[in-house]
Formats: sequence, C-alpha cells, structure tokens
Amino acid sequence: MKKTVKRAAAAILSAVLMASVLAGCGSSTVNPADYGSTVIATMGDEKIYLDEANMYLRSDQYYYEMMYTYMYGTNDIWGMQVTNTSTMADNLRESVMSVLRQTRILCSHAEELGVSLSEEDMAKVEQSVTNSLEQSDANLLAAINLEHDRLVEIFAKNALANRVWEAMVASVDTNVSDEEARCVGASYVRVTEPVPAAGESQTAAEGETQGESQPEETRTAKMIAQEVYDAVRGGDSLLTAASAQGLTPSVATYFTGDTFAEGTLGAHALAMEEGAAQLFEIENDGWYVMVLTTKLDREATDAKKESIVTERRAEAFEAQYTQWQEAAPEFKVEEKIWKTVPLDAVFVIPEETTAAEETTGASEETTAAAGTETSSGEPAATDGETAGGSEETTAAQ
Repeated sequence: MKKTVKRAAAAILSAVLMASVLAGCGSSTVNPADYGSTVIATMGDEKIYLDEANMYLRSDQYYYEMMYTYMYGTNDIWGMQVTNTSTMADNLRESVMSVLRQTRILCSHAEELGVSLSEEDMAKVEQSVTNSLEQSDANLLAAINLEHDRLVEIFAKNALANRVWEAMVASVDTNVSDEEARCVGASYVRVTEPVPAAGESQTAAEGETQGESQPEETRTAKMIAQEVYDAVRGGDSLLTAASAQGLTPSVATYFTGDTFAEGTLGAHALAMEEGAAQLFEIENDGWYVMVLTTKLDREATDAKKESIVTERRAEAFEAQYTQWQEAAPEFKVEEKIWKTVPLDAVFVIPEETTAAEETTGASEETTAAAGTETSSGEPAATDGETAGGSEETTAAQ
C-alpha cells in the first residue's frame, strides 16, 4: 500500500465512534448498543457483526465528508446519484461489504501460505489502536463506538490479510529497466489567437474584449510561434525565446510505452531527438513550439517503474484472488438491516481550525480510510505497516 495511507487512517478511525450520537437522530432499527451482537453478514458458517461493518462505514464516511466539505463546502452527499440506480450511500455500503468479504477470504488462506502475525506485528496493531483512540476526531470515535480490545481484534484481522497479500505478490518481478519505463521530457509554448502585443502575456491578450483596438500590424499566432522557433534554432533557450513574446513555457513528460494519436503533443515528443525543436499546429488548438529536453526524464521514469511494479502486483493478486473468491463460501448480507444504518453527518470542521489549516489539512488527507480497498486489490493497512511491508502506516499516524 502506498505512503498515502499514512495520515488519514488515524483521523478516520477517531471519527468512527459516533454511533451512540447518531442513534437519536437516525432511522436505524438497531440500537447502536446492540451492534456487537447484530449479525450483518455471513460467510458460510462465519457470522460478521454490525460493529465491525460500522467501523469501516464510519471511517470511509468521515473521509468523504471531510473531502467534500473542504472541496465543495458541503458534506450532504449521501443522497447524490452516482448512477441511475445507486447513490453515494449505496456505493459506500457496497464497498464496506467488499472489504469485509475480501479480508475473510484472504485470512482463510493464511495457514496454507504459512502466514501469521508475529509478536512485533501484534505490538504494532496495539499501538495503532492506541494512537487512533488518542488522536482521532472525537466525532468519529463516537460514531465507531468500539472499545480498545474490539478494535485490536478487527485491526489484527486486517493486518493478517495484509500479510497474505504480501505473500501473494512476493514472487512478482520488481526489476524494471530504464528502457521499459522510459519517459521523455519536453518543454513547449502554445500560441493562440488573439496573440499578445509586445510586452503582453498570452493570458492578458486572450482577455481583451473584441471592441478594443488592435495594433496596426496584426501579428498572427503562427507568426509569433515562428519567431519563437527561429530564436530557439538560433541558440536561445525556449524560456528566453518565449519570454520575449510574453509567453511562458510548459513542461511535460511522455511515457514511451503509451500510444498517442497522430498530431498530438505526445506523438510529436516521442518522434523527436533530444535537443531538437519543432514548430507545428494542432487544429482548433493553436500553434506550438516544442523542445525535447531529454530522452530519459529520470524522475518520471523512476515513477513509472514504481507504477509498473504496482500493476504487476495487482495482476498477480487479482489472478489468485479471483480463484479464491469463486471457491469461497457464500457471502450473504442482511440488506434490510444494513440499509437502515444511518449516515447522519460525522465530519464537522473544528471551530478552532483556521482557513489556512483547513486548506492544508484537506490536501494532505488521503483515501486511506480504515478498510478501504486499493486499486491493486490489497486490503487497507491497519497493522502498522503497508501491505507491501516496507513503509510504516499505523492507522493512527
């Protein structure tokens, strides 16, 4: 699991305890005090209780409400239609059940893979729970409404599932050559109509009204792009040549393994030699001057290597997990109960939080809600480590 899981898990778990608060204003037919004895799903002979499902539900709920509050100024999102037949609430409930099912399927194969939790693992689980209870939002903790020992039990199950995931992808080849992941780096300027006057930026020129007077000699986008191109060919840097025309270059990287449509920026970049410049037009878009700065952008290439390894792991996991899922006992959800668990708002912006802190906090929080399944199929890390085992990610960090 990526580093991005680090920050949200703690804050998310702390907002989880609010079930008792929600009881008075929701429409649930189950008293939150009875969640621990209410069966919400079964997998074969195993019973899964509502208190565990509620923990995952509130954690994810808290994250999404926080994100929408900071980005759009509202956390009233659960009735929003995602498709013609489902709402945000429907999707949230379904994802929680998927996590519960996946966790149990993975754990059921731990013994055959020789996987178990060490004393060190359990110590991290204990510390993760302690940190969550101490540092998380009181509203979230109230919504979760679970004691330390029960949280340890749930976190330990998730931690074991992570260990199984590690075993499933352990044989994946993590060696990726530079050529396999190579990304080229380019700089370019785009010139559109109306063109900038001398000393004026492209943005300013685009903001002119049609009624304003134009220079006596109209300079077209093609003419300005040609001047930039000629200056670059004459030895100027693209930055210098563009600045003289009131333009600012953009930078971009392009993966050599991607397929770009003919005439696009990516197609031009992949066809160029390092240090070369090109002048071209993209229909209905503008004139471009592009310089290929490097045939191997190190930062982008290294990032692509990580992405390729992640894709390989996801493929290996999916192939094995699909087989396990097909052979697993039937998973049945008590839908009538599950749909009545209320989604009254959990996230509330702290009054003492300044506007600057709110903005920073919103950008740093991630989708690492406890129990959220990643795109690679790995379960959420609540054991104090990433699913890959290389990064510390306690659920309360």
